[in-house]
Amino acid sequence: MAAATQLLARTELTVRVSQATPGDLAAGARTQVERVDGVAVDDLEIAGLKPGLNDTTVEAVATLSVDGEVGAGQGVERFDPEGHVAERLASGFGVEPERVELIEPPG
Repeated sequence: MAAATQLLARTELTVRVSQATPGDLAAGARTQVERVDGVAVDDLEIAGLKPGLNDTTVEAVATLSVDGEVGAGQGVERFDPEGHVAERLASGFGVEPERVELIEPPG
């Protein structure tokens, strides 16, 4: 049986934002991150920019709420919340986690 939890993490990440994305870069980065299943952006600050031909690479610092689930065969004592958040983010297109720090441990 799987146990679900909500993880709150402070992250440093790189997000590719299409130049065709409506709104400003912060809104575009937020939208791109929130396309990742189970991720909600609580706060996002732009730390750097690198313009490209079709997109802009945004370096950001964000506070995220991420669905966490300890699955069958994976004991709570072996669950790596930071690794889970990084894995979840990396599964999204154009989102690359650089650093993840858990704010509230799962409980």
